[in-house]
Amino acid sequence: MRNKEWLAYTYRHRRAFEYCARKYVQDPTLRAELLRRARIHDMDKMVMYLFMDQQKAQQLHIQTQPHHLENHLPRTHADLVETVIDYECAPYTKPDKPLNAYDFVLKLMDMAILDRETGGKLIDIMKELNIARTGTIVEDAEGRAYCAFIEPVTEEMLLEEILRYIDENRDNALGLALEHME
Repeated sequence: MRNKEWLAYTYRHRRAFEYCARKYVQDPTLRAELLRRARIHDMDKMVMYLFMDQQKAQQLHIQTQPHHLENHLPRTHADLVETVIDYECAPYTKPDKPLNAYDFVLKLMDMAILDRETGGKLIDIMKELNIARTGTIVEDAEGRAYCAFIEPVTEEMLLEEILRYIDENRDNALGLALEHME
């Protein structure tokens, strides 16, 4: 399987994303939206990993997803909440990304990678979610246990997730292409 390590890396990240969305998003309407997004978060990237190298898939994902601030796509409040949850959950499964959302946004602002206006919006969202604080995942034993539960990630788990995404999202370009092939 092509890019199996990156598929597993993203699979773990998606579980952590869902965990953090459930834990931190309390507003019922916003929570329902974030849990809907959790089902598809980064799935385009997982599909692309099957067909192209990791860097190209990552670049295309960043260019086309509004939860990534590196592009100039229009963003809704829910997109920015997805960004915050994406940052907050990273340390649970990504040893190369140890900072929580608050510390990461402050770092990006200090490095002038993130403008003050957008950084301020993200910090306001963190305040709404009660996560505007310095900290580490070491403090969240429940979250660490949840993320450890998904090991090991098997090829079958990855393919099942990708096939479920394609089946449930037949209205996307990949789903439409597959329908016309049938």
